Amino acid sequence: MAQDAEPTDGVESADTEAPRRAASARFDVAESNAVDFRDALDPATHSLGEALKLSYRILQVGILALVVMFLFSGFQQVSEGFTGVKTLFGAIAGKEGEEQLQSGLQPYWPYPIGDLVVFDQKHSLVLDRSFMPAPRSQGDLTQKTADQQIDTAESSAGLKPGMDGSLLTRDGDLAHALFEVEYLVVDAVKFLETTSPAKADQLVTAILKQAAVEAASTLTLAEFTETRDALGPAVRERAQRSLDKLETGIEISVVRANARSAPYAVQNRFREVQTAREGAKGSVERARQEAVTTLTQIAGGEVYLELLALIREYEQSLASGRAQDAEAVLARLGARMEARDIGGEISLTILRAKSAQLSLRSRLESEVKRLDSLAASFRESGASVVQQLWLDAVREVLENPQAEVFAAPSAIGLFSLHMTSSSEIMQARRDSEIARNKAMSAARQAGSFYSPNSEQIMIGRPGRRLKRDASGGDGRF
Repeated sequence: MAQDAEPTDGVESADTEAPRRAASARFDVAESNAVDFRDALDPATHSLGEALKLSYRILQVGILALVVMFLFSGFQQVSEGFTGVKTLFGAIAGKEGEEQLQSGLQPYWPYPIGDLVVFDQKHSLVLDRSFMPAPRSQGDLTQKTADQQIDTAESSAGLKPGMDGSLLTRDGDLAHALFEVEYLVVDAVKFLETTSPAKADQLVTAILKQAAVEAASTLTLAEFTETRDALGPAVRERAQRSLDKLETGIEISVVRANARSAPYAVQNRFREVQTAREGAKGSVERARQEAVTTLTQIAGGEVYLELLALIREYEQSLASGRAQDAEAVLARLGARMEARDIGGEISLTILRAKSAQLSLRSRLESEVKRLDSLAASFRESGASVVQQLWLDAVREVLENPQAEVFAAPSAIGLFSLHMTSSSEIMQARRDSEIARNKAMSAARQAGSFYSPNSEQIMIGRPGRRLKRDASGGDGRF
């Protein structure tokens, strides 16, 4: 056992150890107990190892599933009406001419290695403010309809730049139009190289506005507003030409120019013209129907067309001084009027004329027989026959109940006598005139002899007697 060294010069030696604290407990493990403890710990360790192995396998399966899902995430379904392209690391992929996608399932690399850029193939636009007047509000701040704006439009108000849109026509007039446009993306590669789906509508709208201004400048206001849409096809042609120059891959399928009209103030006045025009059309149609009805009543069917043609031919010959041709046409016209298929008033007039002709011939034959009977007596004693005829005429006049006889002395010299008929005789004369007019009217309607006015009878030259009332018309008696 070593002895403690004493300190030298008051400094403790370096080899001196500090005293240790006494142990509080002591374990002694026997050999048999150590073996049992190890055996108790082996099942737990084994279970822990199995659990770790199972977790590792599950983790491997999950990683494999994630890898498979990642690989199949590039498979996309392209619906009908959509198109697009495949990209590989951001660049458009595929063989030249086959880059554009078709509808159906598209297998491809997953993102970010590859991607499918898909968008609508068909688009539609409505340009309802570019070339139309801005909507106006009423007193209660409700927006006016188009008809209300037209009714209240004033020519002095004019259009407001920046608010009201318009187009300038070829003849310098202003006009309005609303456009409906449908376009297709036919080449997705060119489409994505020049623009994007988000900016396509803006590009097409700008090109359509330019095309609309150009197309409107080639049309007059009447052509612009007519029923047939000539503006829409012209705008489509110009817009498509511009899109093709830019190689956008866009094809405009249809452009409809709706609500084509003049400015509202002009329409306000134009409605009055339209109303008058429609009224005139109605009047013309009614006049045409009345003319057809009248001509049918006159000629009895569509025969009047042939008669009108002959009458026009006759008038042209007469006006040009071809008297012989006029006579020939007049003969043909008379023969056609006497045909069996002629009816209506012409047929009645022909019957009346024939009846009048027979009546006149009968009267003339009676007068001829009477003159023949007087001719023998006149040859024997002409003076007595004349005197007898004179007395018969005087007796016939005096026997008239309306005749008045006034006797005045011959020695009254230069005196003038003013005499008035009696009221009874004057009334009788008026009654007789009325009865005579009635008899003449009845005779005309019955088809008896009717002599036209003397001023209508032209001897040896053309006259005017072909009107219905025999008061006018080109003819020759």
